[in-house]
Amino acid sequence: MTVLAIFLLIIGTLLVLIGALLILIGTLLIAVGVALILAGAALIAVGTFLLIRRLLGRDRGRAHSW
Repeated sequence: MTVLAIFLLIIGTLLVLIGALLILIGTLLIAVGVALILAGAALIAVGTFLLIRRLLGRDRGRAHSW
C-alpha cells in the first residue's frame, strides 16, 4: 500500500504540474494573440488614415517632396 500511495502521489503531482504548465502556455499564447491583434488594428488604422488623406487630396502638393 505504501508503494501505491507514493505512486499515486507522484502521478498526481505530475498531473498538477502539467496542468499548470498548459495554463501558463495558454496564457502566453493569448497574450501574443492580443498583441498581434492590436498591432494589426494599429496598422489598419494608419493605412486607412493615409488612404483617406490621399483621397481627400490634402497632400497633393507634397506628393514628391521626399
